[in-house]
Amino acid sequence: MKKIIYLLLLIICLTNAYAQDPLLDILKKEADRNLSVLSKEETPAYYISYRVYDTENYSISANLGNLMNSNFYRERPFLATVRVGSHELDNTRELRGNSRTFNNNFSYNLLIFDNDSKVIQTTLWRKTDELYKNAVKDYAKVKANMAVTVALEDKSDDFSKETSVQYYEKPILFKSLSFDVKGWEDKLKKYSNVFTSNKEILSGSANLQAQLCRRYFVDTDGTKVVENTISYRLSLSANTVAEDGMNIPLYKSYFALKPEDLPSEEKILADIKELVNMIVRLKNAPVAESFTGPALMTSEASSVFFHEIFGHRIEGARLKMETDAQTFKNKIGELVLPEDISVIFDPKLENYKGFDLSGSYKYDDEGIKGQRVTIVENGILKSFLMSRVPITGFPKSNGHGRGMIYFNTVTRQSNMFIESSKPKTIKELRGMVIEEAKNTGKSYGYLFDDVSGGFTTTGRYMPNSFNVTPLVVYRIYVDGRPDELVRGVDLVGTPLAMFSQITACGNDLGIFNGYCGAESGSIPVSCVSPSIFVKMVETQKRVKSQNQPPILERPVSSIISSSK
Repeated sequence: MKKIIYLLLLIICLTNAYAQDPLLDILKKEADRNLSVLSKEETPAYYISYRVYDTENYSISANLGNLMNSNFYRERPFLATVRVGSHELDNTRELRGNSRTFNNNFSYNLLIFDNDSKVIQTTLWRKTDELYKNAVKDYAKVKANMAVTVALEDKSDDFSKETSVQYYEKPILFKSLSFDVKGWEDKLKKYSNVFTSNKEILSGSANLQAQLCRRYFVDTDGTKVVENTISYRLSLSANTVAEDGMNIPLYKSYFALKPEDLPSEEKILADIKELVNMIVRLKNAPVAESFTGPALMTSEASSVFFHEIFGHRIEGARLKMETDAQTFKNKIGELVLPEDISVIFDPKLENYKGFDLSGSYKYDDEGIKGQRVTIVENGILKSFLMSRVPITGFPKSNGHGRGMIYFNTVTRQSNMFIESSKPKTIKELRGMVIEEAKNTGKSYGYLFDDVSGGFTTTGRYMPNSFNVTPLVVYRIYVDGRPDELVRGVDLVGTPLAMFSQITACGNDLGIFNGYCGAESGSIPVSCVSPSIFVKMVETQKRVKSQNQPPILERPVSSIISSSK
């Protein structure tokens, strides 16, 4: 009886909350109205969804002690999707032998800030009508394509059937965040002023973005989701140019869900001084030659490494594409990593062992609740990340349909965790590098200390490979000499060969809180990983400019130092 009363009260509370949010009501009514008409057409629509990001941002940047930008801006973009046909076969199916791979039947536009129902309804109506007409054309192309191509390898439906959900969070006003604009302007000028301490640094900036985003999602399946996300990103960057023309950048970034959880000013200033020292050292470091041999990746470097070369290969939607190499699609139940390594994704976690996580959300961009997914357990492949695009053996979403508001959704990563049941100390990992180098006749191995990012190719037309960009790399010599800093290293290879060389994990943890770019745009993600020992890596020399470095010395730029 108590449970029934609780559910009734919950329904009443949600009903009252929805009634106080006119935009949600407009979106839902217009989606249902449009489908009621379009579902009766000769080529019937069977699904419509609307997404809205009501976003408020404050962006501040400073360069070499000077304030460059301090702006508040708000936007309210929306994206609509229309599907025609049926869940089994619709207009989004891949056109084989064609350049189109992911669903391109979507349309982005801006909504007014005032909740004028007539204006918003008109905007939604225009876009929905345009999308429906395009969807009918695409559906005809899909059916024609099927008539002249071989049978599909994956015969699963085009769109999964899911249980509708309703979730609502009360609005948050940006002014309630008590964001101290003047205080942050002064801090960023102070931070970027530290870069002026060495004239070899050509540019040194500090940037902060505070964002409050109210995310709306409604569809004609009955789902209504409204969720707030708040984030603060502080980033530092500097660059110089070596005498041989090689551009040398370094970056440092911090992420927090509350501004007070960003590092202290003392910590940030210390980090900037280390960054200044490192970039000058890199400018004068020798250029590394191509290399194959053992390597140690620190936890920060391995976080980016796993995200780039492993994460994209377990995203379900791309595994359905006949143009994709489908690295792991038929390897469920097989050993794909060392037996002590497990890989888990969990978008529900906002914090992990002291790290705020930027890949967090309660519901994905298809209105599906984010779920914890064990992808690899003790080295064995168990599952994939799934959106509402089913693949053989995985007919349902696990809440990983994501995309920028300017693009339609595909399966994407969230918060990734690399765990080891047999961690080793960093000293032990270094010893393994040295021992392996000796055994293979190498005079040194590599230490990858910092990595900026990279790219990976997963298709069949090009080699299935990756290229990761290390920023700080050392040679670990077998004869006991001090580690030697080198520059100009690109880490390259093919995924299965690289995975087979991962041998051991450390007992530390590092985090990558950044953005991932792919077919559905740039989205926030996280990866928490220990350091790893790899028996064999391959590197190549990095491309560099042929332009000479600046002839003139950088002038004094600091407004702070000159004002004293």
